[in-house]
Amino acid sequence: MAMNRSKTHEVLARQTADDRARAQFIIGLKRRLRVAGQGNEVAYTRFIEPRVHAQQGRGPATVEEVSTQMAREPYYQLWSALTRAAQEMMWDAVESTIQRDMPRMTDAARRLTHAGETRGSLSLDPDFVAPPDVLVADIHCQPGGYMRDAGESDLMAGALYESGGNLYSSGVGNGQRDSKAGAVIGFLGETFPEFKPLRILDLGCSAGGASVAYAASFPEAEVHAVDAGPAILRYAHARAEALGVGVHFHQMDVSRMKFADASFDLIVSHNLMHEISRETLERLFAESRRLLRPGGIAVHQDVPIRGKKTLFERFMFDWETRYNNEPFWQIFADANVPRLLAQAGFAPQAITETEVRRVDGPGTWYIAVARQSTQS
Repeated sequence: MAMNRSKTHEVLARQTADDRARAQFIIGLKRRLRVAGQGNEVAYTRFIEPRVHAQQGRGPATVEEVSTQMAREPYYQLWSALTRAAQEMMWDAVESTIQRDMPRMTDAARRLTHAGETRGSLSLDPDFVAPPDVLVADIHCQPGGYMRDAGESDLMAGALYESGGNLYSSGVGNGQRDSKAGAVIGFLGETFPEFKPLRILDLGCSAGGASVAYAASFPEAEVHAVDAGPAILRYAHARAEALGVGVHFHQMDVSRMKFADASFDLIVSHNLMHEISRETLERLFAESRRLLRPGGIAVHQDVPIRGKKTLFERFMFDWETRYNNEPFWQIFADANVPRLLAQAGFAPQAITETEVRRVDGPGTWYIAVARQSTQS
């Protein structure tokens, strides 16, 4: 069974009573704003569609047209401003907690990762050049972005990612047991019960939540994880050691990794596809194909924004790009993932896309699955 995403550990920032009260307020605000967001569709159907039809003799035709019209609606203006403010409040609250607790967290990380015997490892590249995708914006408004780094002991980017992610997940209604990796591991067990990977690669691992889950679920496997940010990787390494799990973390660009061909039995990514450009997405799939052993499996998981959506739904998804620093959101939504996997070299009959239930929360996750030929 996968390890819970939000399991407490020694490197996780510790909240005071005031911190917890502030977090609970933000969770409540975010949950109420998700319900209030339904009112935007009411405004669209009652006001926008009739207005455009009266002016143009037809309904709205593009997301841009809907955006222009909705931007004038007081209800949408208020909802949008409050939703962005709630996101910034979340990051302010999380960073305040981390800043106060950072001396203890840094000491714990140093002790855990400099012990006589560590279970995993950390490999940072002093000559690493950050890919443009992680520099174009501070993704989902995380302060300083994924490449934030203040030196050789800095953990802030990783600490922000985990604590911010925990608070965000609660705000959208997910329970503490929810785990993207857990959903994928459950899918693998049901769909490929005979599959027992011995080498696993987690791409775009961030704070290592999924990496640790795979190591815990497949204790015989050697687990490697890749990300671009040095502070995120330092935190991920310390977090894994604190949880008693061995993962080997590497600073690499997922579009051009240094591993040998046919190195892994299982390659995974979680919520990575919507945070990279189309070019990087194509390279990600090509690298997955190159690195898989014969009979190996790639599973790329993400938010379920693909497929047939109404014009209004596409407009609401576009809010993430406009106001939550998700520049590649729509690129992923419009991508034909199975076709891109086939272009990367996977056999079309070995490619599937589906949705899987969340472990502890409403809704589903999107996954694209490709299996390497046994003849490769």
